[in-house]
Amino acid sequence: MKPILHPSLVNDPLGDPGLFVQFLYEKRAFLFDLGDLSPLTNADLLKVSHVFVSHTHMDHIFGFDRLLRVVFGRGKTITLYGPENFIANVEGKLAGITWNLVDRYEESLTLEVVEVHHGRLRKAAFRAIDRFQKTDEREEPFENGVLLDEPALSVFTAILEHRVPCLGFALKEKFHVNINKDGLAAMQLEPGAWLNKLKQSIYEDASDDVPVQVPAGSNGSEETREYSLGELKKKLVAITPGQKIAYITDTVYLPENNQRIVELVRGADVMFCESTFIVGEEDRARERCHLTTRQAGLLAKEAGVQQLKVFHFSPRHSHEPERFYREADEAFRGK
Repeated sequence: MKPILHPSLVNDPLGDPGLFVQFLYEKRAFLFDLGDLSPLTNADLLKVSHVFVSHTHMDHIFGFDRLLRVVFGRGKTITLYGPENFIANVEGKLAGITWNLVDRYEESLTLEVVEVHHGRLRKAAFRAIDRFQKTDEREEPFENGVLLDEPALSVFTAILEHRVPCLGFALKEKFHVNINKDGLAAMQLEPGAWLNKLKQSIYEDASDDVPVQVPAGSNGSEETREYSLGELKKKLVAITPGQKIAYITDTVYLPENNQRIVELVRGADVMFCESTFIVGEEDRARERCHLTTRQAGLLAKEAGVQQLKVFHFSPRHSHEPERFYREADEAFRGK
């Protein structure tokens, strides 16, 4: 079965942190952190619907302008999440640009910005049509760490310590809807956009009696056949556990912090975790509020994740990247 969520680091482990998660069969992607985005194409960035920023140190927000430049005038709405003071950070970025010509663009851009606090979320909107003046300020309760909750997936966060609040994230697919290709052939049906609608109905727990119109012709024919959702589920669909992807960066190895990380990432299929320093540099890591290779491995092991991918290596050790992988793997596997 093909996974739906395809995560990849934006840069190599010595570059700016960032994770790009593409959705199979959809022109959609999530972006975790906004560092150097030069490896991503404009087509990649135009897929982005949600951005999750751990904190706003330069190597995590540097790419904001690039994203803004690419999506401006495309009629998109992008939701951005970040820690305390994030709304002010975005407002400052936008205030540094002159917007007197925005009325010449028929397609606007809306940025929905969400700021995470203990127990509450602050929200605001910035619209190109309003010259990106802050509007719609409001607060909402924040419970159980849930930032985004859609029928097919959820995104969770935890507030971690980096001398400033720094967010860790976990993206969890609720369950995975697999389509049986042999079943499609047996029913003489062609794959297409209707399969996404079928999956959406399943994610929304629609009744098995709901009728589903399925294209029956070819070469652009509008002919359709009608099936019940229950019949298509029985003949075409297998339900499997969803993926879980975790992203942890720029934080420190301390008991209370470790507990938050482990609870957030527990059982992840893959955990992307910074390991800025090597074994023997624990004091330096604590001083700089970063993790060592061994600490990243121990956290992944305690959380029972399936795969650990480390990144955000200190340039002091650019000549020995293999050491980072080896030390993290040894701690992860208990060697």
